[in-house]
Amino acid sequence: MVVGVSGAGAQASGPVLPALGFEEFAGGTGGSVQEIVESELKRSGRFRLGGGSAQWVVRAYSSAGRITGALLSADGKVAFNHQYEQLDLRDNAHAFADDIVAAVTGEPGIALSRIAFVSDRGGVREVYVCDSDGQRIEQVTRDGGVCAAPSLSPGAVFLSYTGYASGFADVWVVDLSEGQRRKVISAPGTNSGAVFSPDGTRLALTMSHGGNPDICVALPGGGTYSRVVASRAVESSPSWAPGGQHLVFVSDATGQPQLYVCSRRKGEPERLATGWAKCTGPDWSPDGQRIAFTGWRGDRRSVVIYDMETAVVKEVLGGAEDPSWAPDGRHLVAVQGGQNLVSLNTATGEKTRLVSGMGRLSEPSWSR
Repeated sequence: MVVGVSGAGAQASGPVLPALGFEEFAGGTGGSVQEIVESELKRSGRFRLGGGSAQWVVRAYSSAGRITGALLSADGKVAFNHQYEQLDLRDNAHAFADDIVAAVTGEPGIALSRIAFVSDRGGVREVYVCDSDGQRIEQVTRDGGVCAAPSLSPGAVFLSYTGYASGFADVWVVDLSEGQRRKVISAPGTNSGAVFSPDGTRLALTMSHGGNPDICVALPGGGTYSRVVASRAVESSPSWAPGGQHLVFVSDATGQPQLYVCSRRKGEPERLATGWAKCTGPDWSPDGQRIAFTGWRGDRRSVVIYDMETAVVKEVLGGAEDPSWAPDGRHLVAVQGGQNLVSLNTATGEKTRLVSGMGRLSEPSWSR
């Protein structure tokens, strides 16, 4: 359900979007597949669908949820013709839509990606995951104690989260395909807020084993860890740069939480001049160009974007918090009003409600 501005004005003044035409999908499940594919391509904000002469034509046949899907140029040349044979129709339709986005734009789609978030629907905060369009919501944790700070690994294979069922903050990793989980950090003190590196081989997290809460890097399988930032301040909420060599995090070194950037291999952190009284929950975009965060002025909070090249700061979504970038670097997911999970197309300003009616929501994490 679209609940924001259409963004048509923003598109009209920018580059002309490529036009996609659709032949009627054939086969017993063709209609259902076509509805999903068209919806995902519209949501991507990358195309003009229908009307006028099409530069690209989408053709498909689907039976029992399997898909044979093709993309053709206007002169009939085949860009690709793929088979999609997963057990679930939605997975196949999402994969087809993402292939179309990649073939035309050279950039990743978001249809197959997933979003993790925290909800207190059952009376206690547990972790859930859903498709990037808010469908197929599944409960991941059933700890019976507070769960927080979920982070999805690349491809949404694993999920890390902070669990408090033991009375202390512990970092757990869940295999989403098999449901198995393990505690990966056993050091004394608080261990929280772990996030997967872009290649999935490391976790950045906050650890207080040394006294003050510091930013550390550890292996997802547990074992050794190294301290990246060590100071008398409280550090939290790390997020990786796409190359995996730098981190942005929150520190209260000035007396209020602010954003800092540092090398994964230590060094003096650099403070970002955001102009906001308090900054929390940073997330580095997949292209490395921007950092989204929650900016606070008094009790007012907004999703804000900091441009790494120009140092320009832009408020993009009022009354919202906990932003997380999609794989395409265009969309953000955030919590608005405490009870709505929304997606924002930062290129057009279009906002879509993904999840609501599940109590208090927080801390979404979009897989890449």
